[in-house]
Amino acid sequence: MVLRVDTGRKTGSNVTVNLPKTVQDTIIAKKIVNTIVVMDNPDIRIGMDLPTVQEINKQAKSDVNITATRKDRDKLTGDGKKAIGSRPVFDLKVNYGNGKEVSSFRAGSVSVTIPYTLRANEKAGNVQAVYVDGNGKVHWLVNSVYDSMEKVLRFSTNHFSIYGVGYKEDAPAFTDIASHWAKEDIEFVISNGLFSGTSATTFSPNTAMTRGMFVTVLGRLADADVSNYNKSSFSDVNTDAYYMGYIEWASKNSIVKGTGNGKFAPDQSITREQMVVIMQNYAKVDGFTMPKVHGENTFADSSRISVYAKDAVKQMQMAGVISGKSCNLFDPQGTATRAEVAAVLRRFTELVRSSDTI
Repeated sequence: MVLRVDTGRKTGSNVTVNLPKTVQDTIIAKKIVNTIVVMDNPDIRIGMDLPTVQEINKQAKSDVNITATRKDRDKLTGDGKKAIGSRPVFDLKVNYGNGKEVSSFRAGSVSVTIPYTLRANEKAGNVQAVYVDGNGKVHWLVNSVYDSMEKVLRFSTNHFSIYGVGYKEDAPAFTDIASHWAKEDIEFVISNGLFSGTSATTFSPNTAMTRGMFVTVLGRLADADVSNYNKSSFSDVNTDAYYMGYIEWASKNSIVKGTGNGKFAPDQSITREQMVVIMQNYAKVDGFTMPKVHGENTFADSSRISVYAKDAVKQMQMAGVISGKSCNLFDPQGTATRAEVAAVLRRFTELVRSSDTI
């Protein structure tokens, strides 16, 4: 269902669309899978899937207003001003009652399209959506994608906030990746803010990835809000550890499990099969169905793949997210390196982006 808002192209700072409860009830009753709000000024498109409308209906229990307000870019400060600059930025809200707001759509997903024309010397791959939370912190939406043909930025989210068109500068030049097989993958994860270098000039691509580090990177990919996780569920994860909030987020969302006896082993190197299982769990929670791009490959050491990981390895291999090593080995208990994780994350992210674009 498409709701078109015609302002007569009048210039205004905001547009409000009323979504009566009777319309919400009809959408739910008829199981309309996508409700799209198209505004002509500001030029923005908001698509709500059925779970989003159900969540709005559940929380508000009344008529709601969907509002898109142009933000004064001069009032942006700190990281927000640096990331967005003078590019478009909007405050998106779903209001009801006396100043109440539906800020989280939980299992729902909202797709947003913002028109944007590249400026001189800007690269399409460096344009990303960002949102600014209530504390002024900037979050980069790695799964956003800039469409050079349509000249629009597209992204999906499960909550409303202040969203803008951000621009990522090129990744720093590391001295230890120039001839590395994963050079482009490493540049991708660095430029998207998923990884940091191990120093100003090195990435350490062949260094082992720990379980705590991997979950942290995955949380950054998901743009997970971990600010409310103040206590650890695992005895070996300190409350003040940088990865604590991300481990709690992943645990509560059934993305990871502990190693037994109330422990998580955050500083233990993650194995290749553990990495793949966690990625499969993340995809399920994210509602992304892995495509079958390749035929199934039976690795020479498939008998060494743990039973719990066999399906994940199969799905990720057929989707093209993982590949084997020389001699058709998967090396399931081998340590996943920073370079290997970078490659997996890039392939997975590009799969999701291509799916969103179609």
